[in-house]
Amino acid sequence: MPIPGPTASTPLLQAHSAQSSYRTSRPTSPSHSPSASPSPAPYGSTRPRPSLSPFRRHRRRTPPIHAFPAVLAVLLFAAVAFVAWDVSSIGRCYFKPLCRILGDSAVSAEEIWWRNAGAYAPWRSRGDGGGRKGLPRGCEIDQVNILHRHTARYPTSGASKCMAESLNKLINREIITPRRHPELAFLARTDLTMSGWQFDQLMDQGRKAAWRSGRDFAALYRKLVRSSPGLFSRSAGGGRVVESAQYWLQGAMDDPFNILPRAELPSPNVTIPESDTSNNTLSVHSCPAYETLDPAPGQLERAALFPLLYPTRDRLNAALRPNPPLTVPDIICLGDMCAYDSQAAGENWQGWSRWCGVFSRAEWEIIGYLRDVQRYYEVGQGSAGWINELIARLTDSAPKDNTTTNRTLDTDESTFPRGGERLFLDFSHDNEMIEILSAMNVITQHRPLDTEQLPPKRTYVLSNMIPFGAHLIVERIGCDLGDWEPDPNAPTGPGDGDDNGNGADDRQRDGKKDYVRIYLNDKLLHVDHISCKQSGLLEHGMCELELFLETQSWAQNDVDWGVCTASAGSDEAI
Repeated sequence: MPIPGPTASTPLLQAHSAQSSYRTSRPTSPSHSPSASPSPAPYGSTRPRPSLSPFRRHRRRTPPIHAFPAVLAVLLFAAVAFVAWDVSSIGRCYFKPLCRILGDSAVSAEEIWWRNAGAYAPWRSRGDGGGRKGLPRGCEIDQVNILHRHTARYPTSGASKCMAESLNKLINREIITPRRHPELAFLARTDLTMSGWQFDQLMDQGRKAAWRSGRDFAALYRKLVRSSPGLFSRSAGGGRVVESAQYWLQGAMDDPFNILPRAELPSPNVTIPESDTSNNTLSVHSCPAYETLDPAPGQLERAALFPLLYPTRDRLNAALRPNPPLTVPDIICLGDMCAYDSQAAGENWQGWSRWCGVFSRAEWEIIGYLRDVQRYYEVGQGSAGWINELIARLTDSAPKDNTTTNRTLDTDESTFPRGGERLFLDFSHDNEMIEILSAMNVITQHRPLDTEQLPPKRTYVLSNMIPFGAHLIVERIGCDLGDWEPDPNAPTGPGDGDDNGNGADDRQRDGKKDYVRIYLNDKLLHVDHISCKQSGLLEHGMCELELFLETQSWAQNDVDWGVCTASAGSDEAI
């Protein structure tokens, strides 16, 4: 007998039918009886889908909440990437306030003073330095070339004249202690005559810094310094340059620091005279066409920016009433007192001078930029002589050069060794270092420095490049790459040099490949040239030697030194 199915009178279906009827025809009154029974629905009928409120329907169309972090992360990354580009050396600084914030108020006053001290800033490390750090497995340093600026000195005789004239105006000021100018109160108590300063000579801090540099480099490259043939040193003939080299050697020999007469200090192997009649790659004065330029390079470009310092000039003149009034060159010379006075006392750094507080942060940025502009247009275009000597050392060959090398010395192996596993040390000046760095294309300036206004960010800063004691390091590194094979067309004998004047590369036959690595003040640098950018081991900051030589070949092939001496009727110099 078949089992009867549910009917409309079944209680469960009666309740379902009543609920459906209630949903389709709700009363207009907001109140309803909770005891009302829903009408039953017929068995087997499709239950109506519950309708959603407009609010719930809107939420259902909204994307999942977990998508928002991803979108936010992409936008944040894009913003950070744009800002990083905008404030970088190749950016355009579209958001000038942001550039100024990142370059100014985010750093301390001492950082501002150091950055704008220019070539007179005390040396400080800007990276991890060379040596074994970062070398790939199977690689060894077998030659090091160090180009070293002399360490801290007193002002030169020429610069001291401007400083003395500016200080004399302050001595004759009408207002001894100005009110509402606490930064100037120290002038009533400080020495304004530079008493005891030995112009052109090293400071004791400079002597100690040179000794410390020699000690540290000898420890870093101990294997080269202690083994034969060891260390070979040269110096330009200026007194402060030679003395810096002597204290460097004192430190390298592990002797305790001791201020001694120069005759009792170790001496460099070669000292090259500084004169306009003798070629000297460490102190270039043998280009008459350049030396006689009037006005001197860089002067007009610096003077074009003088209006930026008119408010500073007027502020100090109003506060002190010097007699006669200060000029913009006076302001710049008084700015030099900051770095010099900070290094003039004692053997060790004792802190920044009260002179540094005379100017505001904004004023210091202008003073520092004027220094950068003058040096950039004065000597920032490069010099080839030392680069050709470097090429000769890296390739264990004789120099090929027709510019500033001293051919009497460089043709003699006793005064210019033919490379080898050595540490070469050359002591020089700041101008020569800037010329060499520019010529090597390791400090790149993407566009000429602005001579109308202070840029929102500065990409060419002297204190980063040539502070007192600055040093450029070029390491030659031999790497055993396992499956690497030497070039079968490489020179194989002493007479088989290439067109660039490079001697025989016998080193290729030892199964190793040579690389170059460059540091400036301990910061790793890269040669801005497509050849090195495509080099193997680029991720280690290294450039294949043969590719590096390509980047520097212009120094032998594309330099016309005759323009320097054509007016003098001779292009010969010893």
